Amino acid sequence: MIESIIKYAPTIATIMFFTIFCIILFTVLRKENKKKFDKYSRIPLDDEKIKSK
Repeated sequence: MIESIIKYAPTIATIMFFTIFCIILFTVLRKENKKKFDKYSRIPLDDEKIKSK
């Protein structure tokens, strides 16, 4: 049992990584999330304004 898990571990890890990567990519590129990510991209700039006050 352990030998078969060890034998197929690289393949399983590659498939899992690719699946998670595709899910993240799909989530980021959806049009519904554009406004949210635009807002998030402004956080470092807004943070500097708050610190300078």
